[in-house]
Amino acid sequence: MTYLQYHLLFIAPLLALLALWTWREVRSGRPLAGAYRPENRWAWTFYWLLPLIAFVYTTPWDNYLVYKQVWNYPPERVLGRVGYVPLEEYAFFVLQTLIAGLWLFLLLRRGGPPHISTFAVRWGGAVLLLLLAFAGAFMLSFESTFYLGLILAWAMPVLALQWAFGGDLVLGNARTFLLAVLPPTVYLWATDLFAIRQGIWSISERYTTGLNLFGLPLEEAVFFLVTNLLVVTGLLLFLHPVALERVRFLRATVRPWVGLLALSALLRVPVPLWPEGFALLATISTLLLALAALAWAWEQVGARALLLAGLAFGVGLLVEVLGSRTGFPFGAYSYDPPGPTLLGVPLLVPLGWWWMTAAALALAGGRPLLVGALLVALDLGLEPLMTRTGFWTWSAGGGLYYGVPWVNFLGWFVVGSALAWVLGRLAPELTRTGGSFAWAYRLEALMLPAGLLLLGMWPAALVTFLVMGGLTWTSSRAAFAR
Repeated sequence: MTYLQYHLLFIAPLLALLALWTWREVRSGRPLAGAYRPENRWAWTFYWLLPLIAFVYTTPWDNYLVYKQVWNYPPERVLGRVGYVPLEEYAFFVLQTLIAGLWLFLLLRRGGPPHISTFAVRWGGAVLLLLLAFAGAFMLSFESTFYLGLILAWAMPVLALQWAFGGDLVLGNARTFLLAVLPPTVYLWATDLFAIRQGIWSISERYTTGLNLFGLPLEEAVFFLVTNLLVVTGLLLFLHPVALERVRFLRATVRPWVGLLALSALLRVPVPLWPEGFALLATISTLLLALAALAWAWEQVGARALLLAGLAFGVGLLVEVLGSRTGFPFGAYSYDPPGPTLLGVPLLVPLGWWWMTAAALALAGGRPLLVGALLVALDLGLEPLMTRTGFWTWSAGGGLYYGVPWVNFLGWFVVGSALAWVLGRLAPELTRTGGSFAWAYRLEALMLPAGLLLLGMWPAALVTFLVMGGLTWTSSRAAFAR
């Protein structure tokens, strides 16, 4: 059996049946989404938009899976390929999404109006999903959990965002949600097992745990579960009237720098799938963080923000040029970076001095010595990460901590404290704004240890998480107390 025949036997008939059922009920006057969302035009809009979103988000991930030979498709079983992926697989992205959407609409036409669950469900679920994303990132370090890690690292960040936005809206109609997810998932489990046994595609034993669910590899079971979760959650959120109110609230309250901060975080998601692109992604991500810091500072002090950013960038560049050529004030090291440079220094380094100092300044409430300590804590993670990825190299005879001499951390403390003192004097408004840009540092306290885990550097990840997390907690409590 070929992949096309699989579609004709299992996927196309089910889609046709659901489409016919939907057409008859909508034609008779029933709203497409029932009492949940009476406006048909609104429901149809996202129904047709969702497959496009699924296609765009899944295509790079799917190509990477086939490239790594996690999935394999015999040439005689497929019509052709675009990139590494068969044409029928691209069709599957779209067809599965359309089926899940029509099935959900069928259930909504038999259900009641939308409801809202509890606050704890929303944020508790988001935290749990985010932890699963970090677990997935950690699993990428081991061959036997590589496929499972790819699934979790790819899907869970999106689900966590969905849940943080409206998990309480999704579980407000918990029965409908479960019925929308589970039957399509079980159906695809059965057809996937059939396809594997027919040899239409195969799953690498090298990258899987060897655990099975009724004969189906555990990873495949998780894959179809999370993909249906993504579709159903997204569609329910789009249809829920309270979700639109939240979008309007966010548009009115969320500042531009928050969008830049979020985009910077999202750019780190592809790193496990494209490790060769780390230098490019890290540089762009750091640039976005620097722009976010500039946008935040501009909101507080206007055009003076340009002076502050230029000063921090200049100081950062100066000390790094001096340090790499003389060994003062950080110790003896040299640059041979894979990314763009300025005067021999990786561009992301002086950009980093600006955004990191701004974030630490906001978190510390303007206390220079605490800013210095926060920057040292951050450097505990940066040093092993950036030396491993080839941005700089410490001379022989360095310290016990990944070859980094102790004077480096002293240099970070002194330079960071001094720079924070100057910035605080020039723009005291940045220390009295509630520390909103402090979220950039809090986010880094999670992202940086996760990156170290991906490289298998769990001691550095643990140290970084504990020190950054401890200082973040202490600084945040002090800020709230004030």
